[in-house]
Amino acid sequence: MKLISENYTIEDVQVGKIGSYIFPTNSYAFYISLFFLSMIGLSFGYVMALTTFSYTFAFQGIELLSYIVLVFSFTGLVSASSDISYFRIVGLIFLLWQLVILIRGDYSDMNYFLFKQLLFDLNYGGIIYMIPFLIFFKFNLYLIKKLFDAIAILGVIFVISSLFNFAVLSSGDVRDPVSVMTAEMYFKYFAICIGILALNFNLISNKYKFLVVFLLLAIVVMAIFRARRGMLFMTSLISFFAILNYFINSKKKFHIIFYITYCLIGIFLILFYTLDLNFKNVAFFNNITERGLEDTRSYVENCFYADMTTDDWIFGKGYNGGYECSGIDDEIFKGGVRRVIETDYLQLILSGGIINLLLLFCIMIPAIVLGLFYSNNNLIKTFAIWIFCWMLFLYPSNMYSINIYHVSIWFSAGLCYSRPLRLLHNSFINDYFVTEFTLKSNNKEEENV
Repeated sequence: MKLISENYTIEDVQVGKIGSYIFPTNSYAFYISLFFLSMIGLSFGYVMALTTFSYTFAFQGIELLSYIVLVFSFTGLVSASSDISYFRIVGLIFLLWQLVILIRGDYSDMNYFLFKQLLFDLNYGGIIYMIPFLIFFKFNLYLIKKLFDAIAILGVIFVISSLFNFAVLSSGDVRDPVSVMTAEMYFKYFAICIGILALNFNLISNKYKFLVVFLLLAIVVMAIFRARRGMLFMTSLISFFAILNYFINSKKKFHIIFYITYCLIGIFLILFYTLDLNFKNVAFFNNITERGLEDTRSYVENCFYADMTTDDWIFGKGYNGGYECSGIDDEIFKGGVRRVIETDYLQLILSGGIINLLLLFCIMIPAIVLGLFYSNNNLIKTFAIWIFCWMLFLYPSNMYSINIYHVSIWFSAGLCYSRPLRLLHNSFINDYFVTEFTLKSNNKEEENV
């Protein structure tokens, strides 16, 4: 069946295979809006409760309310249809393994605080293991639009929160734990997801474009000043792919801008490495230059390697499993047993072993291949790049958390696996996003809901 004709109509674009279609039902539109609203509320409540040190109860209330709305939204979004696909089969196996991780967890010291952490900690809590439920969503262009809107809202929250906590973020002590945590939490939960808008710069409105450029510059400034090497690396890589993608897809008259930009970057790097420019003389760069080559991970990673047995490497230690590492965060972890490690690949192995990591690879790597090499449109290709960047970022930082950034990765995988969406042409995508091309939602419920 031909998916899209030259003069597309509502009949041409309705796609019922594998839960993928272009335009949603009214019910779907309602529940997906609730889903993104709840995710924004979860992130906002969680981050503010940890970083403001005031009105904590109110922010935790926002998180709890968002949690309830999130569960309610799932009742209208999770599809238990009989569709069989590689994505759903492997995703279901991965989900079952997450449940095994929770069952095998270490609950020996369980108390009220740890129980609350199990339910509400978006960094390392039990809710993280529920992320594969997203495989049962229906993936369509409307979902992408709502994702873009949610990311823009988070960007605005990042700006307002940064201004509100400017005194903390501008602290001159590079090792101040409060300012470091605040910068990293804002970046992780509010800012980094702006990268998917940067990758699709040609599809977003002018106000979103301004927000993207402003946020990327703000993140770079914050990363340099706070000496966050991982943050700087991630922002730089996203910016590189975004500029490259825009360069490839822009009109020729704009190419000269990117030629000049890349030339200036190249000249800067050559001067930096050949003339040995001393940025320590510039106060703004003091933190990043002093910390640039500092090894902050080897000791913890060596402790991790020394403590892991063969069974641990294969099956992991379950939820809240730990490893002996005295002298690091002893005030947080009892008996010198750390429960986390600041490298997500090792964190995934710590909880679920190499099995956990391989199952994740079996989902994400084929999605990248399908999106990059078997897609007719640039939109799906950017989602494949987005997954690729995330897989790189799992090493320098803890990105396997509950936030819209992580959600966007699973949505990206679902979109890359959706053959109907991969077959769409750029002209249709541009009409849908750029010229606000819309068709009336189908009021009838889909048969495969």
